[in-house]
Amino acid sequence: MKKLLLLIFIIGYSTANAQYSGYYTVNQNVNANINKNVNVSGNVNVNKNISTIDYGKLALANAENEKTRLENLKYADQQQKRISLEIASDPTKAYDYGFQNTFEVKGKDAKSYGFRRFKMSYKIPHKSIFVSAGAGRFENVSVDGITTEIIFRAPFYNKEKVDFDIEKNAKMENVKEGELNEKMAPNGEDAIFIHKKDINRATVFGIKGFSGTLIWEDDYQYTITDNYVSFNKNEGNGVLYSVKVRYYGDKDDVTFEQLEGRKYYLKRLVEKVISTGQVWEMKY
Repeated sequence: MKKLLLLIFIIGYSTANAQYSGYYTVNQNVNANINKNVNVSGNVNVNKNISTIDYGKLALANAENEKTRLENLKYADQQQKRISLEIASDPTKAYDYGFQNTFEVKGKDAKSYGFRRFKMSYKIPHKSIFVSAGAGRFENVSVDGITTEIIFRAPFYNKEKVDFDIEKNAKMENVKEGELNEKMAPNGEDAIFIHKKDINRATVFGIKGFSGTLIWEDDYQYTITDNYVSFNKNEGNGVLYSVKVRYYGDKDDVTFEQLEGRKYYLKRLVEKVISTGQVWEMKY
């Protein structure tokens, strides 16, 4: 009877989780035996997981793919081509060749963020690697179908003197790993499966803060989301800064390993852009 109950449990567990990637399940044990001959999500090899990843190899592959993509573009002159290929080899060069985006926000637009007015500035990476995709959103699409997006948000003045605990926020204590989490998808309606969450130190708009990472999937995409946040307590009642970065792709086309490689390839550039942003002349 006990054996029968165990078998029913194993079958139920396998069926419930077969649709999700096993890439972040380092301890395969029973699960590995269950899925030994099953291709979970169409991409998973039980002998290949986050513990076996070779970031250096993936970074080189990304650089070569980016170089191939950029070599096939048409350029106005050889200098632009040289710059693009230089960026492919070292994405941080996209910061050096980027555009400083500086603007002023005032009136009702500033009021919604607790200000009367403020000025904001951040570096937009060179157009060969990131293109504008809406207000404050910049996008890169790799040759293998991985989209990387940087989403800048306006600073928020703590007009109501709220006690912001950004470390707790970055830890996402309400999020449960290894299970479905309700109403967390981008549309706020569907459940998503959370594989892993993590927190690291980060500098956001010149202020020491945190980066909260969420690795998840829904029925259609694999996604790694990094939420960068800092709080300047020395400015009036305090000013909150936040930037969201996403790496995602269709489950039929990419794997979590490819997402990890893309993030590793672009991370230094992304974090340089985020750390050097500025906000000044704040009136509240």
